[in-house]
Amino acid sequence: MSHGAPIRTIARSPCSRVGQRGVAALFVTVMLCFAMVLAVAVAHRNVVVEEQRSANELRAASAFEDAEAGLDWALARINDPARIGADCRPSADAAALSFRERMVRIAVPSGDIAPRTWMNGATPMPLQAACVRGADGWACRCPAGGRPALPASVGSAMAPAFVVELAASTRRDVVRVRATGCTRNGAGAICAASVDAANEATARLEAAWAMLPALRAAPAAALTVHGDVDVGAASLGVHNVDAAVGALAIRAGGRIGGSALRIGAPAGASLGASLASNDATLRALSADRFFARTFGMGSAAWAAQPAARRVGCALDCAGRLGAAIAAGARLLVIEGDATLSGPAIFGSADDPVVLVATGALHLAGDVELHGVVHAASLEWNDTTPGGAFVRGAVVAGAYRGNGAVDLHRDAAVLARLAAGNGSFVRVNGSWKDFQ
Repeated sequence: MSHGAPIRTIARSPCSRVGQRGVAALFVTVMLCFAMVLAVAVAHRNVVVEEQRSANELRAASAFEDAEAGLDWALARINDPARIGADCRPSADAAALSFRERMVRIAVPSGDIAPRTWMNGATPMPLQAACVRGADGWACRCPAGGRPALPASVGSAMAPAFVVELAASTRRDVVRVRATGCTRNGAGAICAASVDAANEATARLEAAWAMLPALRAAPAAALTVHGDVDVGAASLGVHNVDAAVGALAIRAGGRIGGSALRIGAPAGASLGASLASNDATLRALSADRFFARTFGMGSAAWAAQPAARRVGCALDCAGRLGAAIAAGARLLVIEGDATLSGPAIFGSADDPVVLVATGALHLAGDVELHGVVHAASLEWNDTTPGGAFVRGAVVAGAYRGNGAVDLHRDAAVLARLAAGNGSFVRVNGSWKDFQ
């Protein structure tokens, strides 16, 4: 029996096996750490992206709200009769213009509304008004020519700004308004599309404005009364020489009592035809419907419109009315009963007013008024011949008094009130978003 070579057995050291297991564990640990770092990096990237997206959404929403604020600001300003300076603040300068006078031109008697422009060389450009919010609050510019110049935003915080301009519309009695809002104002044009490279936002909105006229339908008579006219032997003059509207001097729902009336009528017209009493149509109207025949809405709604100004007449009614007119108000409301004493002059042929008294209006002395007077009742006493008159029209619940007053239906004054005075309102459905 032969014997082969001896078989050798190689024994592995315990230290070798432990080393292999350590390398494997290290590899796994490194891979786990890498995976954790990668997961943290991805999560951080998502957080950064979310933060950036949130910041962009915040800026976009802010720019949108800035543009909306520009629309509301411009609508409030165009219905404010106060004279303003280049900083858009009220001005005591008698030569200063209101925001409306600066921004639009209203033709009479057509009522066409056209934005005012300035010449940039040979190119007409729309006038603009702009505001920006800085550390000291809002700063605005309303130039009569050229572009508004506002300081550029400083620092890294958002600084809301907007610029508004008007544009012509396809309808002659409507004007379009465009407002651009932004989160920062650059050094160049206000709210330019690319303000800077810091992801700032801009948004543009557009709406249409229409004029809600102060006078919806011009009275056909010099004096229109819901009830009775009672002047006894007073030398009341009522004049309407406009044959195109029937040449009515007085139209009353009740009786006309006056033995010394002075009637102004077209040449060759019958004086009797100038007086219309006991008008059943007028008499059947409620007080508010009677008001709405002239103004197109109830008395409360008319008094609440943006361009109307309430005047307190507890003390010096004539003085307070004069001050309101001097400040630019043309639609004047006296709440309740009031006494207005002359001598006093309100309005002019080129710049008439509307005076609405919700109660009884007592006039005393020589008061001259260009425009329309409406009162729940009207009494006029103690005048001098030729010293008291209304050129436009008078509408009242009742009329009485001993004054030698002259009431003239003036078609030019009525046309100016109907076309050039009133409140701008947004046209329903005209709002557009160009964000």
